[in-house]
Amino acid sequence: MFKRNLPKAALVLSGLAVAAGLALPPSAAQARVVVGVGVPWVEPVPYYYPPAPYYAPYYAPAPVYVPPPVYAPAPQPTYVAPAAQSQNWYYCDNPKGYYPYVQNCTSGWRQVPASPGGAPPQ
Repeated sequence: MFKRNLPKAALVLSGLAVAAGLALPPSAAQARVVVGVGVPWVEPVPYYYPPAPYYAPYYAPAPVYVPPPVYAPAPQPTYVAPAAQSQNWYYCDNPKGYYPYVQNCTSGWRQVPASPGGAPPQ
């Protein structure tokens, strides 16, 4: 029962002290009594500390040297000249005509210089 009435008693005493301070004339207010109730504030602290890797510093991975790419020269296109046309045509006397219009020649082929027109005459 004493514990129940303790807060009420502290409140009554503090009220009486305040009233006594106000009741005194200003000239007699040199010896004042102040009664206060203090509540200590306690900062909560964790009951454990996290494991060590939690506090381990982070180090960025070391840069990896990558050499610049080396480009091989592009292959140059090679020019292939078309097969040179023969400078001669072949003429047959029996049957009369030029190769390839005449496929078989019984008398033998005769070489004839080519003309600038391109194809042998028919």
